[in-house]
Amino acid sequence: MAPEPRRGAGVVAVLVVLVALGAAVSLTEIFVALPYRQTAIRLFSALILLVAVSRVRGIVLASVERRAAWGEGAFGEGWPARRDADPRLARFRDEIRFSVRSQSYFEHLLWPRLVALARARGASAPEALAKPPGRRFGLGPSLAALTRVIASLERRP
Repeated sequence: MAPEPRRGAGVVAVLVVLVALGAAVSLTEIFVALPYRQTAIRLFSALILLVAVSRVRGIVLASVERRAAWGEGAFGEGWPARRDADPRLARFRDEIRFSVRSQSYFEHLLWPRLVALARARGASAPEALAKPPGRRFGLGPSLAALTRVIASLERRP
């Protein structure tokens, strides 16, 4: 059984990081005064690890964002393009998502828009539209409650 081709690159990368850390510590021991050595070693180590982690992060992101093996025409591939095609749909989806997370957002932004929509659709009094209650810990109304409110708006003439 042959080893994976990327495994060798990972081992080499780990060795390079270890050699860089060793070189930084050695050079610090030689060129930095005794009172500042410990701080200098920590700074060099943090810098080298930051560079290494950023490279690893890029590799992980690239592997996660890779396209599915079953091709473009498969189930679920068209949704991101459709969502970006209509910015109103994306904005409405975001408003609902934020309203579920925050009662304040719901009360100050989404609820006035829903009341204005009800008035535009012929509701004489905004009280005809039932305001869903918020949930515990400052969360907005549940997704099911928002679905009922929007469905009641759709049923109106």
